[in-house]
Amino acid sequence: MSNNREKYPTGHLNICKKCTTMMVDNWDPETYKWILEEVDVPYIEDEWNALLIKYAEDPKKLTGMTIIGKYLAKMKLKQWKAYRWVDSERLNKEKQEAKVNSMREQGFSGDEIEE
Repeated sequence: MSNNREKYPTGHLNICKKCTTMMVDNWDPETYKWILEEVDVPYIEDEWNALLIKYAEDPKKLTGMTIIGKYLAKMKLKQWKAYRWVDSERLNKEKQEAKVNSMREQGFSGDEIEE
C-alpha cells in the first residue's frame, strides 16, 4: 500500500511484495529507501535501526521482508501516520539534534558528542 495517491490512485504499488523486497539488504539503506519513497513513508534511521537490532538476533529469520514489514507497520502508528517521505530529512535532523542536546545536558564534551 502507498500513501502516494497521485502516483498510485488505488493505493497499491504495481509490483508484488515479494518482488519489491527481493533485493533488500537490511543493512544498506540504498536497497530499501526507494521502497519507502514509493509507499510515501518517512525514513527514520533510528527507528529502522531499532527494529534491525531487535530482529537481527537470528540471521536465518532475517529476510528482505522482515524489517521493512515491521517498519511499515510501525509507520502506521499514530505518532508517525501524519508524516511522509518528504519529512524524512527533517525528522532525522530533529532526532539528531535531540540526541546532541541530551548529551550536552549530561555533560558530554564537544569531542565526545562528535564521536
